[in-house]
Amino acid sequence: MASPDYSDGCMIALYPPPELAQALAVDDGLPAEEMHVTVAYLGDAADVDGDALREIVAALAERQPFTAQLAGHARFTGGDKDVIVALVDSPDLEDLRRDTLDALQERGIQPPRDHGFTAHLTITYLDPDDEAPLDRLGAQQVEFTAIAAVHGTDRTDHTLEHPITGPAREAFAAGWALSGGPMTERVKAASTAAVQTAIERANDPHILEVTIDLGRLEGMWAKLFGRREEKQAEHTRLVTDAWRDLINRDAVTVMVDRFRSQANLTEGVRDFLSDALAAARSMLGALADLTGWTKVRQTIRDAIAAGNAEGMVNAVAIAAERAALLGLDWNLAFSDAYESLARLDELWGNADGWLGRTVDRAADDLGKALSQAAEDGASRDEMIDAAMDILASEDVDAVAFVVDWAMTAAADDGALRLYRSEGVQQIDVITAGDGRVCESCIDYEAGSPWPTLDVPRLPTHPVCRCCYAAAMSLSNFASWFA
Repeated sequence: MASPDYSDGCMIALYPPPELAQALAVDDGLPAEEMHVTVAYLGDAADVDGDALREIVAALAERQPFTAQLAGHARFTGGDKDVIVALVDSPDLEDLRRDTLDALQERGIQPPRDHGFTAHLTITYLDPDDEAPLDRLGAQQVEFTAIAAVHGTDRTDHTLEHPITGPAREAFAAGWALSGGPMTERVKAASTAAVQTAIERANDPHILEVTIDLGRLEGMWAKLFGRREEKQAEHTRLVTDAWRDLINRDAVTVMVDRFRSQANLTEGVRDFLSDALAAARSMLGALADLTGWTKVRQTIRDAIAAGNAEGMVNAVAIAAERAALLGLDWNLAFSDAYESLARLDELWGNADGWLGRTVDRAADDLGKALSQAAEDGASRDEMIDAAMDILASEDVDAVAFVVDWAMTAAADDGALRLYRSEGVQQIDVITAGDGRVCESCIDYEAGSPWPTLDVPRLPTHPVCRCCYAAAMSLSNFASWFA
């Protein structure tokens, strides 16, 4: 059934997302691109100044996008055609309608008053005797992100945006730029949240200053975590390279042959794990007697020292942020902190402990791989290749896992040691705010501030990204600031 021709009309309207309009479209109905919710119909376009209309709509667009509910459908009757519509329910739409009528009245534009207002989205026009093309329209939400000025065949869309949105976005970006931090997904998410907060508190005269502070804070955290990840990647590569130098294919072959002999693979299916783990631990336990062991030990010791130093810098960076002090030279601070750790003998003991964890984890990974290979009926050569993949690939999982954990623990130790040396009495636990945060971390953050001597030890678990934060005097670190 042909739709009425309104090409010479004039209105203010909302258009649904194209995918929703397409889903609502019916055969011989209104084309999806023409479906809309009329906020105010103004009659003939010739009777309304187009520029004035667009100015009104631009002003009305200074509000947040909103969500409405399609609450079933109805059949409007009484005219030359019946109209099948989706009913639209939203208090925000009612507010928009009221503001629209007020704005039109101020400009001397009076909408026709032939009908009352029932918010709806037209789906199709029918002859009075035609059957409806749908029996039921389920409730669903529709988000409106723009409002349109339609003047004859000319349609101008204005994005719905609260007037403080742009300034708040710029304020957050300015704060982030002051921090010198990288742009990350977390920073982007924080920007969205900060803008929303600014909208909710738009009447607060200081809200943009607060938004700048939020941007600087998120930028600092991004810088902090970005540097940690860079340091961990750097030292993971160094430790991996030293580790791979220890792995000899001939030794792996001997280990595999020993396992195959002990497991007596000709007996058929059985539990191979205990034999596989024993063989793996025996071979990896012998690594400590190899010449390259000293280099691996040194690289892990260096990684721990780097973690300690980075933690000390992080502690100062967080304190500086709390004091609104800018200009931290992160690289200079790291160099000074790292140099101060050069003669700490405890680093060697820590290195031996983490190196032992690396061997244990590699043995577990290797034992499980050999056991699975035996169950799958793998050949001798296939087992050797599988073992080499575990022990000597470009990315050795055991090394990456332990170096990450060791450097995170070292960073937390470095920060805690620095705070205590500076006489800090209370320390906060701050989570990274990402998907790695566990319930314990959330509880520790909620329990902040903690007395310095009672603060929970971090990291709480492997791959933990929580850290300590506290306010303190920065007079002893003036040389770290430009």
